[in-house]
Amino acid sequence: MAHLLRSPAVLYRLGRFGIGIALLLSGTRVVVEGRENLGDGRNTVVMPNHASHLDAPVLFEALALDFKAIAKKELFRIPFLGQVLRVAGFIEVDRGDRLQARQAVDRAARSLQEGNCFLIFPEGTRTRTGELGAFKKGAFVAAIEADSRIVPAALQGVRELMPRGRLRIRPGTVRIRLLDPVRAGSYSYDDRERLVAEVRGRIAEALADNA
Repeated sequence: MAHLLRSPAVLYRLGRFGIGIALLLSGTRVVVEGRENLGDGRNTVVMPNHASHLDAPVLFEALALDFKAIAKKELFRIPFLGQVLRVAGFIEVDRGDRLQARQAVDRAARSLQEGNCFLIFPEGTRTRTGELGAFKKGAFVAAIEADSRIVPAALQGVRELMPRGRLRIRPGTVRIRLLDPVRAGSYSYDDRERLVAEVRGRIAEALADNA
């Protein structure tokens, strides 16, 4: 068992299998639109809205990409889970330490340049109201530095299936709409606010269209 935990490929396959079984048993149906916008997934950042604890597992299983992520340091302190995150190449960030947070952005940029795909929720936390929140800029800076493709994603249905404070998943349908990619490298560091606004605007428009 120990040697399996040292293989990222095995971890990803086991993770997807387990999540798939859990979604099947819970009666969750996932519909994906715009899958072609992912391309081969290399040097790509998928940026969805964040409504539920169910968001990441659904995206991980449905899109079938070996996502990396920037994760808060507390998750790396959890026995077993911390080891899994490190083996999978997740990047630890201390959101209260500006220097360490900047180093995490630099590490993410290097990982993207190596061809990895990241899943990052730009709101940084789940919505409390159901409305799209403000976006944090760190992931956009990494994408600019790596000249990555950003694929905005509108995720609907997850909040109804698993709202805040609920541990069990209700049966229902989740819709993932993958939008046209944005080439982050066409923006400079000084233009990062414009890039944030472009991506956020696309997600907000897609969520409104599907409301």
